Amino acid sequence: MPYPDEESIAVAFTTQSHHAGSFAVTSEAWVRGEPSQQSYVLPWTLATLKDDLHVVGRQGSVTGEFTDQVTTATISYLDHSEGSDSA
Repeated sequence: MPYPDEESIAVAFTTQSHHAGSFAVTSEAWVRGEPSQQSYVLPWTLATLKDDLHVVGRQGSVTGEFTDQVTTATISYLDHSEGSDSA
């Protein structure tokens, strides 16, 4: 767990690329670890991790730049204020 005294938010990794808007995790994006199959991140699939019980089979770590790209995409799914017609 990156922050053992706090909750963490994680996104789903998958080996399926048929989801529009998924991010391919390239070799350059991996800092540590790299699964044998191509991985993709689904920025709209979030999970709250409260302790090590929720972490199964850590795959590795990705760069801050890749994390920032996924974070920006995740926020765009959650924040509809820019395109909202509400007054």
